[in-house]
Amino acid sequence: MDVLKVAHHGSADTSAELVRAVRPRVALIGVGADNTYGHPTPSALETLAEVGATVTRTDQDGTAVVVPGGDGGGLRLWRERS
Repeated sequence: MDVLKVAHHGSADTSAELVRAVRPRVALIGVGADNTYGHPTPSALETLAEVGATVTRTDQDGTAVVVPGGDGGGLRLWRERS
């Protein structure tokens, strides 16, 4: 799988089995800055790192856009903040 929209802001309910099965290249996490729920959780981020996913989070990166790369097989990830 190329892109995974991580469910429920990367909560503790994030399925490690699913992440390992789909092995996303890019993981998108929509989450508010300074949320009081602790999202995304360390366990969700660790699982995404384990499979080598590039993680982008709206609280840190702002808007993120993923588009096909110019080589026909790759992806381009644009982030509002670098």
